Amino acid sequence: MRRTLMVSLLAISSAHAAAQSQQAQVTDFAKHLQVSYELLNASPEFCPQELEKCYYSRIRLTTKEQLNLTDWNIYFSQLTPVIVNESSQFNIEHINGDLHRITPTEEFNTFAPNTEYSLTFYSQGSQITRAEFMPNFFVHTQEGEAQVIDSTKTRLDPETGLELQPYLEPFTDKQKQFRVNKSDNTQWADSALLYQQTQSVPETVDISAQLIPQPQSLIITDKLSQVDLTKGIVLKTKGVSKQSLTPAINRLKLLGVEETPNGLAVSVNLSPEKNAHLEHYTLTIDAQGIQITAHSQVGAFYGLISLAGLIDTQSLTLPYLAIEDQPRYSFRGLHIDVARNFLSKDFILSTLDQMAAYKLNKLHLHLADDEGWRLEIPGLAELTKVGSKRCFNAPDDCLLPQLGSDISGSSQSDGYYSVDDYLEILAYANARHIQVIPSLDMPGHSRAAIHSMEARYRHYLAKGDRKAAERYRLVEPEDKTQYSSIQHYTDNTLNVCLDSTYLFIDKVIDEVQQLHLQAGTPLTTYHIGADETAGAWIDSPACDQLRNNFSEQIAGLHSLNGYFIERVSAMLAKKQIKVAGWNDGMGETRPDKMPKSVQTNSWSQLYSQGHIATHKQANYDWDTIISTPEVTYFDFPYEAHPQEPGNHWAARNISSRKVFEFMPDNLPAHAEIWTDINNQAYRSDDTTNPLRSGVKYQGLQGHLWSEMLRSDRQAQYMLFPRLLALAERAWHKAQWELDYDHSGKVYSSDSKHFTEDAIYAREQDWQRFASVLGRKELLKLEKAGVFYRIPTVGAKFKNGKLTIKTIFPGIPVEYQEKSGEWQPYQVNDEVTKPLKIRAMSQDLSRKGRALAL
Repeated sequence: MRRTLMVSLLAISSAHAAAQSQQAQVTDFAKHLQVSYELLNASPEFCPQELEKCYYSRIRLTTKEQLNLTDWNIYFSQLTPVIVNESSQFNIEHINGDLHRITPTEEFNTFAPNTEYSLTFYSQGSQITRAEFMPNFFVHTQEGEAQVIDSTKTRLDPETGLELQPYLEPFTDKQKQFRVNKSDNTQWADSALLYQQTQSVPETVDISAQLIPQPQSLIITDKLSQVDLTKGIVLKTKGVSKQSLTPAINRLKLLGVEETPNGLAVSVNLSPEKNAHLEHYTLTIDAQGIQITAHSQVGAFYGLISLAGLIDTQSLTLPYLAIEDQPRYSFRGLHIDVARNFLSKDFILSTLDQMAAYKLNKLHLHLADDEGWRLEIPGLAELTKVGSKRCFNAPDDCLLPQLGSDISGSSQSDGYYSVDDYLEILAYANARHIQVIPSLDMPGHSRAAIHSMEARYRHYLAKGDRKAAERYRLVEPEDKTQYSSIQHYTDNTLNVCLDSTYLFIDKVIDEVQQLHLQAGTPLTTYHIGADETAGAWIDSPACDQLRNNFSEQIAGLHSLNGYFIERVSAMLAKKQIKVAGWNDGMGETRPDKMPKSVQTNSWSQLYSQGHIATHKQANYDWDTIISTPEVTYFDFPYEAHPQEPGNHWAARNISSRKVFEFMPDNLPAHAEIWTDINNQAYRSDDTTNPLRSGVKYQGLQGHLWSEMLRSDRQAQYMLFPRLLALAERAWHKAQWELDYDHSGKVYSSDSKHFTEDAIYAREQDWQRFASVLGRKELLKLEKAGVFYRIPTVGAKFKNGKLTIKTIFPGIPVEYQEKSGEWQPYQVNDEVTKPLKIRAMSQDLSRKGRALAL
């Protein structure tokens, strides 16, 4: 007996030692392996497998140390699948989504020191910006050890605060590493191009009586008289709850204007009128002080917000003026994706502050997708226990790593909003007169929900409770359909033919509705997503049965996705909730089978005749929210440069000026002033499906998708300052905008409907907007701690002098001499030809991205 015990203890000790040895080898491997990724050609002359689009890359693996680990796999994220691998020593396998695996072949022996091992391969589709090449490759062994490879981790540039990718080789070739096809005429946004394209904005533009967004009417009543806010204000209200004004009061305080006993009188009065616009207000500044009159609490709030908008934090004086104002659109939205990569509650609260400051009033919160479920649902704990984090453990613990995520399950990309968090967000938004529209994407984009509910299924099945296990199951085991979603998932679509799917949706909606009621903000709109489900349900027995039932009752089932949307829309209507969805999915429905009240977010691309689909659904009298990706998707780069973070499939650049120039009421007209994805002219024909007379859009929405955002600061960088331009267009219709012609027209770069007078008026208006933003609003963003994008600088060197242009006036700029020293730029300074140039934040604490001259 004693001998047996001793043998057992020795065996345990030996196994423990072996495990420790393997862990040490994994750590050594992760520490010393150097990974280098290089984009060789963004658009090869020929693509394998007769693909229209591909790109050619190389991964190099080296080490200076002997690596003893033999049982290894290397996993990495790549947005598009590898299709042809040319290496004989390594295999590359697409796992799911963007996750790939590298394994050694029989030809590979071991990683020898100071020896380079290379993998060259073709990938499907297109990747062109550095941000699209994901970090955090990790090594994994059959015994379950996994660790991120150090050389593939990102780090922060200490001067800019931007993410650096040491594993990614430089992008320097403007042909092979920048153009996506032979027709691509996109220009590399270097300092010379920026100088050529940027229109100088004089710093003499008077901004003393200007704010963003521009009000409907602003008149300076006395140019010589001013009020002084340096001693603060005394707020007097009549008919208005002071509590409803608290966020606006706090905004004034942030900008240096506090409530004090001896301050300037500010009167806020409510004057309700029947049929009056609830967001209307007037603001008057004269010898009696400041008077705000409104028809509702929200109008009064916006009046006080406009006072904050007028303030220049460096002077705190305002001229005598009169404003009468109300918004262009009732829906002025921002969509934030917290599913792909999680963004903190503090980020959401901070963003709500800025939305209120610029009169945006709808937060479309994207809470669930393939890569994460981010809202606690009482009674369905697995949704957040499993679906809110990514790691490399058993499937009941987490989701597979995606999008270059860490594998710890505890990085910022992981996480969720608890019930208390969500209640706080709802209350915070409500106090700022902002409606939260939750979105839990279905039936596609649902991998996190599916895997969470499969974990629930296994849990209850192990307890012997099959009924509970199957109650909320979202997949059919007998469904043998093989499909690949647009993000290359093979398992991300709910089965729309199962009753358990609708039980799950009903449960989720009921719980979300209860949270809104608990917060005192009833749920009136719910966004179901409803897009991108192609290929699913083909070999599903449950769907075969559903099709047969429909064939017996009527001519047939029009579309399984359309059936799903109609059924969920009816479910929502019974709960007095309006359904919302993306226009491609909503286009699969039968309008006569939809509820009376429907919201559609139209994201059809303009250069692909996207106005046609938008007009079609607007003509159904659906509440149409303009969500045009080539101008409202803020996950795209500001400028066409590889180091500008962002995606590229719909736009190579979305500058603040482009957002400002948007004419959302007249979508086809942009063919006159913009180009397509290849920077080529395009044509829009609006003669076949124009908007019916009297049909108008309900609103405009900006979008922040988070596939490439791994921190709150990255998210702020992509949002600001161009969110201010979106707020301008959502609140104010400029006089220079080309009115829509309901008779239908054809637009192109040659059609000239947009007149020279309109172009001149737009330029004058831009100078006003850019001056306000550059000379007033950036300082306000800094005071609020917002990590906004500092613009890159256009520069020209001639005859010993350096001339610069920035998109906004008043931006501090410095240049680097050959000595390596950075010097502040002064107009007309004679300088030795500099090496680089960059802008800085207004407080000089942060540097922008430098460009070589």
